[in-house]
Amino acid sequence: MEEMLRWWTPVMHFRRTATTDTELAGVPITRGDKVVVWFTAANRDPHVFPDPDRFDVTRDQVEHLSFGHGPHFCLGAHLARVQLRALFTAVLDLPGRLTPTGPPTRLRSNFQNGVKSLPVRHQLGSSPIQRWSD
Repeated sequence: MEEMLRWWTPVMHFRRTATTDTELAGVPITRGDKVVVWFTAANRDPHVFPDPDRFDVTRDQVEHLSFGHGPHFCLGAHLARVQLRALFTAVLDLPGRLTPTGPPTRLRSNFQNGVKSLPVRHQLGSSPIQRWSD
């Protein structure tokens, strides 16, 4: 699950205001400057993640920034993980098979990343049941 969060972070970026003068990778940042942290880029940093553009569920120690860091770490991160586990447990426990019946509808947002709906067919034995998730 952590590799999935690293690969497809739910929040793409966050804006902050610099509280002190500093420098980052040779670029001066002055107190009061607006800076943007791109979690999607940080989670693909080759200095942190070997072969960062490869989705690898066996990746060890996936310490991603999908929920932020430090004092701004997402308060709902633990709940989100519990919900994801419950979702995957329920889906994987379904008898039969789920197959996509159309393309996913992406969430339209400049801030959040995700799928709004994904039409699937649940085939149980010989009677297929059409289900949609929203």
